[in-house]
Amino acid sequence: MKYFDKLRMADIQKAFDSEVLEWKAVTSKPMMGCQCYFRGRKFICFLVTDGIVLMKLSDKDHEVMKTRFGGKPFEMARQTGRLWVTPLKTSKDLKQIMPFVKKRYEEIALTKPKAR
Repeated sequence: MKYFDKLRMADIQKAFDSEVLEWKAVTSKPMMGCQCYFRGRKFICFLVTDGIVLMKLSDKDHEVMKTRFGGKPFEMARQTGRLWVTPLKTSKDLKQIMPFVKKRYEEIALTKPKAR
């Protein structure tokens, strides 16, 4: 199943990519029907149709985003997890979300790689 409609999200993705893909070590690729963004090998977020899902938000940031932007739990294959879809329909929405995306990006840099 496809969770990301490229045509419908073209303007948002273009604006998002123009900023995020300029950050050090950030890459993007389609996975599992979504457009995913990584810093190195760690997930930052993924775009879905009319929304964004940020990975591993702190409980505080999660509550702030739920209260401020609304949204709903992310569902995949009729399974609902802890991930939250934050609505993202305009460039104004994107500007309000970007501080949270940047914070997640910076948190990844602070985590130590796991020993193999």
